Amino acid sequence: MPVELSVDAFNVACTKADGRDKIARFFQYAFRAFIGYSSMHHPKNGTRLHTYETMARTAMTNLGSARRCNRWCKEFPVIQNLPKSLAIKDPIDRFIDVVQKVSLATFMITDHVGHLRQWKILDGGKRSGAGTIQLALKFFCLSNSMGLIAQLKKYFQLRKSTEDKSADKYKCLETAFKHMLIILQTAHLSLLYPTHDIPVGIAGMISSLMDLKAQWPQKAVKA
Repeated sequence: MPVELSVDAFNVACTKADGRDKIARFFQYAFRAFIGYSSMHHPKNGTRLHTYETMARTAMTNLGSARRCNRWCKEFPVIQNLPKSLAIKDPIDRFIDVVQKVSLATFMITDHVGHLRQWKILDGGKRSGAGTIQLALKFFCLSNSMGLIAQLKKYFQLRKSTEDKSADKYKCLETAFKHMLIILQTAHLSLLYPTHDIPVGIAGMISSLMDLKAQWPQKAVKA
């Protein structure tokens, strides 16, 4: 169903915490893409491009910190759903789902620790706040890898069906694509597999828009 493109629809999306988060995430990764572009030109101090890069880096960092504040307690629903994952009959599906949820919860909890270390509330020890957040992102990368496997497995199962499952297959591929984009982002940001800020920034913008679509009002279909 198509989304409604209007100021009212934008306002509705902004009334939701997830809607505001995805809008902030879109601009956070847009700034990262610009930083990647700027870095390719090696701007000198005092140049306009260097000034814009500094401004983009400041905005990106602060958006990330603001989003990190709003991430607190999001691990609770994930942990509460673990018994349902353990009750899945198929052992392969159960393993994938449990690993996906455990690694997602671990990401969030580790991210909180890194956040507190950035604020100097917790002692960093051998690992700084940034280092702790990079560790957290490795778990998020694992969670999305499991999500990708789960969606591809579901897609190939749907292909065997004799019924028309076109919509379900499209949804599986769409979700799998989003997982792939997030894997690219988290592998780079966690330093697990660094690539470049431009493709990572573009991937983040696309995945943010995909998530924002779920928070955006749908256009009413006339009968």
